Parts: sequence; structure tokens; C-alpha cells
Amino acid sequence: MTDLFRHISLHGYDKLVDSGLLSYERSRLDPANRSVEYFEKSILHFMGLYFQYERSDDFDAYGEFQKFLDHYATDNNETFYNILGVMKMLTPSCENLIINCMLGTKPIECFSKNAFQTQLTMYGPCCTFNANNVYSKRSYSTRYAGSNMGLIVILNTSQSDDTGSLLNMDGYAVLVHAPNKFPDTSSGGILEVFPSTNEESYLAVRARVTDSDPDLRTFTASHRKCYFDNESPYPQVLVNNRYSMQNCITSCRAKSVMALCNCIPFYMPLALIEGAKGIPFCTLSNIECIQQYRFKWRNVLTHRVEIMGLEREHEEALFCPACLPSCDDIRYSISMMSLPVDQFSFLGGVSSAPQLKDSNTQISVLRVFFGDTTAQFYRRVLTNAWSKAFCTVGNIVSICMGFSLVAILEMLYFVLKNLFASLKTYVKKSTSRSKWRRVSRLSTANSKQLLICP
Repeated sequence: MTDLFRHISLHGYDKLVDSGLLSYERSRLDPANRSVEYFEKSILHFMGLYFQYERSDDFDAYGEFQKFLDHYATDNNETFYNILGVMKMLTPSCENLIINCMLGTKPIECFSKNAFQTQLTMYGPCCTFNANNVYSKRSYSTRYAGSNMGLIVILNTSQSDDTGSLLNMDGYAVLVHAPNKFPDTSSGGILEVFPSTNEESYLAVRARVTDSDPDLRTFTASHRKCYFDNESPYPQVLVNNRYSMQNCITSCRAKSVMALCNCIPFYMPLALIEGAKGIPFCTLSNIECIQQYRFKWRNVLTHRVEIMGLEREHEEALFCPACLPSCDDIRYSISMMSLPVDQFSFLGGVSSAPQLKDSNTQISVLRVFFGDTTAQFYRRVLTNAWSKAFCTVGNIVSICMGFSLVAILEMLYFVLKNLFASLKTYVKKSTSRSKWRRVSRLSTANSKQLLICP
């Protein structure tokens, strides 16, 4: 099995929760004494801060509610409205979502630094497993291949506190990605599945490893069309000293949002964004701008090729030419199978969990494991260097004709030697022939002057 463990993010039900208390607090601060129901409806506007596929045109209501929040819901020590804190409050907490965890047939503490932690993803705060990549090195016996040896998570999938759904679905989202990549599916390299509630889902992960010969460093990144880990067009996109194309595209998209809307989405990692200091998070007043450029930010080009009929798409898409693939990369593929969950068999071991106090609690089970004990390995090698090409030609000639470099020199020696001898003989003969012709002409001239007298 590959020595790199999967990095999993769980987003519970893609919903907003706990809005009742927040609505009551906002209603109490309202000088117009509007009802709690008005604020419960207005809180649903926060879903427009995500890059949703549905479009809303109620921008006046967004702006009005945001003005109220800026005036009456901002603390004295805050320069801007704390949209990140509010979204964390409205998102299901990991403690309420996750009931029990097992790894390699052994129970583990779910909320430790080696297990689940809350981190930002494209869906906002999510429960992230192996955030610190502590499972990158392990023995053969703990490589977690097989459905019983992998990660088993028992989830609380009750919907009694649902307020709004981001994806209009009855389930939860699972993102599988490398530890150094920000989980955003629109940046590529991130896998996403949507298991349903009240089911036991088997998620088999398979890895494909790509490695590159260090000799490729002799070429520039533009020629080899990839970056090594210590190379990057933007130094801030290096996570744990590793480059990834996904982080580069995320940084490029965030810069475009900053330039066009003068804000940053609250779920974006600020460490990957250059010049983010002092830029506020996007609020409800920025939703109109976000929806205006939504197509641009969801369609990314790293290289432009003129194709008939796609001229407009080329101009409207986000262009990030500096974001090249990684020379050393790991790609995952996943397959999922689901079965009805056996409530009694799993509830028996976790009956004392605080999440099960509600009699209407429903559970789901997620199994994440490696589907194979091995991984496909690909290696990029340098095949067109002049020295290797010369050796290849020499080897072919040697096999076919028995030539070698010494034989070629000997052949040149004998050819030049015979050529020089032939040239010397030719010059000698030419000199003798010229001398005979001069003597012959002299003899002819003297014979004409001979006189015989009586």
C-alpha cells in the first residue's frame, strides 16, 4: 500500500443549524421589532455566500439585512461583521455529528489531533481526519486495506435541527484529498461523494503515485510543464514544503475574487492568499458580485487553445497560466457501495453517547479503506538528453555492425593513410608526366633548327 494515508473531510448534511437562538438575538437587537420568523428567513441568505449552482436575485433583501448586521450585530472591538464566526455557529459541530470512531479494528478518540479536527473546506467548517498527516509512515500491518481495517465512523444523521440545505439532498458530503491540498473540487484533484442517511456506506480508496526523475530539474518548469515540491510561482501555496496545483488554483481564484469583489470568501485559507491582510470576508452585500462572476471562478484554464465556437468561454474563464501540475503527485480514485444500516448492532456499543439522548436519533455508518494492498506507480524519466541519445545511437550501431568508438577511429586512420598515399603517388606521377612533356617539346623545337649541308 502506498505510504500516504487519505485525508478525509466530512461535512454534515450540508445544512445550517442552530439558527433559532441566533434569530432570537437578532430580533432582540432590532429597533423595528421585527419577528423572530423574519430573522430565521433572513439567516438563510448566508447560503448565498457559497458558490451555489442556484441563482438568487433578491439582492435588496441581502443588502438590507447586511446593513442591519453591520450596525447592530457588530461588536465594538470588530472592524467588520464576523461572518466566519457566524458560519461556524450555523454549521453542525463535529461533536454532534460524530458518535464513535474506529481505525484498524481498534477504537480511537474521535476528536484528537490524530483523528478529527474542524477545518475550513469549500463547504465551510468540516470534520477533517488526518489533518496533520500523522499516518504517512506506518508499518505493513497497519495499512488499513479492507473494509474492516479502515476508518469506521458512526454518524448522527438526524434532521431535527435542519434549517437550510446547501445541496438540496438528504445525506452528507465526503471529500477525499491529499493532506497538503485545500479541499475544493473546482480546483481539481479532490474527490467527492454523497452518502445517504440511514445507510452503511463502504468507500474504497485507490491511489496512483506519480514520481519524477531528479534529472528533470535541468529543464525549466515551462519546458517540463510541472513543478517540484520546492518550486512554486507563489511561495505561499507551499503547504508543508509541498507544492500542489490545487492550492495554486485556489490562490489564483482568491486573487480574482479580491480584485473583482474586494473581499475574500470566508472559507478560503488565508495562508494561501498573497495580500489578504486587511481584506474583509465577503458578506451578504457581496453576493451580487459573487453570482455575477460565478461562471468565471468555476471554470479555470491553465493553457489556452483556440477552439472554434469556444471564444467566449475562453474570455470568461479564470486564466491561471502559472499553475502547472506537480511533478511528484498522488491521485486517488474512489468507489462507493451502500447498504441499509443495522441500527441495533451499532447502537449497542455507543448507547451511552450524548448524541443519542434524543429518541428520534438516526445513525449512519461510513467505512473508508484502501481497496487494494498496492498502488499504481508511474515515473517520469528523462529520455532525450544529448548524452543518452549519443549512447543509444552507439549501442544500436554496435549491435548491428559491431562498431565501437575505437573501431571508428581506426577506420578513419586507415582511410586517411590510404588517401594520403594515393595523393602522394598522384602528385609524383603528375610531376614526372609534366617533366617528360617539357623534354619532348624541347626536342621537337631543336629538330626544326637542324641543317645538313653538302
